Amino acid sequence: MSSASNTLISVLYHCPCNGATQSPGGLDTGVRVNSEGEEAVVPNASSNSELEAQLKLPLQPNSELLVLRASAIENLYYCDDCSELRCSRCVIEEPAGYHCPNCLFDVPTASVRSEKNCCARNCFQCPVCTHMLSVVETDTETRPFSFACSVCYWDSREIGWEFEKATGISPQIEAIKASDQQAKEYTSLLEYWRTVYRISATSAPTSTLGGHSVGGALKSRFGLSSGLAGNSASTAVIPPYQAAGYMDTDHTRVSQRMNIENVDTVPPLSADLTSIEPQRIRLHMKLARRCRSCHHILIKPESKAQATRFKIQLMAANFLPTITLPNRLSPKTPVLLPEMPLRVGKTVPLVLRFANPLYSEMRVTVAACAPEQDSHVEVVAQQFVLAPFTELWEYDEDEDEDSDGSSSGERSAGRQRGIVDRQGNRVAIQLNLTPKAVIDNLTVPLFVTCTHQDDMDMDTDAPASAPAGGDSSRRTVTNKFWVYISLGPTVQ
Repeated sequence: MSSASNTLISVLYHCPCNGATQSPGGLDTGVRVNSEGEEAVVPNASSNSELEAQLKLPLQPNSELLVLRASAIENLYYCDDCSELRCSRCVIEEPAGYHCPNCLFDVPTASVRSEKNCCARNCFQCPVCTHMLSVVETDTETRPFSFACSVCYWDSREIGWEFEKATGISPQIEAIKASDQQAKEYTSLLEYWRTVYRISATSAPTSTLGGHSVGGALKSRFGLSSGLAGNSASTAVIPPYQAAGYMDTDHTRVSQRMNIENVDTVPPLSADLTSIEPQRIRLHMKLARRCRSCHHILIKPESKAQATRFKIQLMAANFLPTITLPNRLSPKTPVLLPEMPLRVGKTVPLVLRFANPLYSEMRVTVAACAPEQDSHVEVVAQQFVLAPFTELWEYDEDEDEDSDGSSSGERSAGRQRGIVDRQGNRVAIQLNLTPKAVIDNLTVPLFVTCTHQDDMDMDTDAPASAPAGGDSSRRTVTNKFWVYISLGPTVQ
């Protein structure tokens, strides 16, 4: 006999960013607003059949999009302004800080563009094995420092990179590149245009530049007549400019690699090692996330690279109840868990455990809306109360049921309506599940409504839901969301 722990069971929360309606108008979830404006759970709420008739699934349990549109609660965010779940597709990301992943140096935002999104310190990658290069001392007197790789033993002296000092490598490399390429290119351009000026001054106006007639270019550009442009038959041809910053062998190697037809004709890599250069380390950035609807900050990390804490971290697990399928209960309440895999036509009790992460009491309403062709689900305990979270319960596993903050009448009514176990801020309820068809993965959708009292900001006015004459610093927050519980395959 296999247990529930041997079957892949998952609880996924549906994000409302896909445009699906969570709760249609007129849905009776058992939550009422009294004359003072305070929401409360009515004991005599509608039955499961009436709730199922009013509910509308945002996504079918057998849909292939369930994996994309539903996530575990650990991967979801919560916007306390919108009172809605938020996933990675309905948030806006923005940079919160830049740093080098090698030296962990914090780079100011104003310097990112000027440094071309690279580290301005001595952080370079080996061009052969991409390992970090180290600045080592050589036996050269004028420039006694160079780059060396401790993995492949590549040395920057192979390409002529030697430095005068061990710090400030980036400006020295820019100077080396300027002396090697830009100065040579500038000198070549200067000599070329001196030649063009000398030939243009001594020859006829109909001289040609780069194989084209200068006189014809002047006439076509400025509309000059033949007499103004000159009629001399002698022309001087000036050859086109040849750039000095690159070699023709570069184009040859590229064309050879683009026209490879046989593996044996691949040019060796050693021919290209003389032209490769170390690359600067790209900067990394920390991301902050905002709600796409109201632009409220959901995640804001510390800007420093060494810090792993968050200034703001609104995760769904810190605001909504965590739903799990326990493989065992407390020793005081031994309950037989259902046998897996589930059999068609056999009604089995399914235990769900709800945990309250808040420091205030939470009222929960659960309604099932499973497709009739797949299964029939009966929620025995539709409404129940979750006690507030207390750190002492993390150390006292044998907390008495009388310390959960609820009255004895509520506990008695809750046990009669399917409360299996109540311990600390956790409540286990029972569902009666009857599979009706053989399917690969039986998924049970549940609509959960939770209500709690939250402390408001001092600079905001009391909302309309605050009780008149009561504590105006607290407001009533109601969250509604869908949960999909996957129970694995069913057998005949």
